[in-house]
Amino acid sequence: MSKLRTASFVLCLCFIASHCSAQDAAPALLLAKGVIEKAEKDSLTILPRESSGRFGKTLTLKLTGTSKISTLTTEKRAGKPVHVQRDTNAKDLQVKQGIAIIYTTGPAGPVLLAAVVQPESEK
Repeated sequence: MSKLRTASFVLCLCFIASHCSAQDAAPALLLAKGVIEKAEKDSLTILPRESSGRFGKTLTLKLTGTSKISTLTTEKRAGKPVHVQRDTNAKDLQVKQGIAIIYTTGPAGPVLLAAVVQPESEK
């Protein structure tokens, strides 16, 4: 009888351990770069470039309150050009604007974490 209890206890511990480790898995960070196809209040659609240089399938990302979008610009400081990022709203993004993104996927699909866009003049 004690062998049965011990075996049941070990089996139960294995089940709990496997269940806990599956939930503790960190979300994956994914990267993409390409051009903006469409920008809306709560979503951003881009045409990502593949490693071959060709455009891949469109990628639609959900925008949340923590999604961060910025525009890369250049300023002169002490007579030298310095690259800076300026916060940007999704409504200010333009079609065909160059973009680099960091995103993750979840139950609701891909979610934008951070994006940096090129100024419109530097397409």
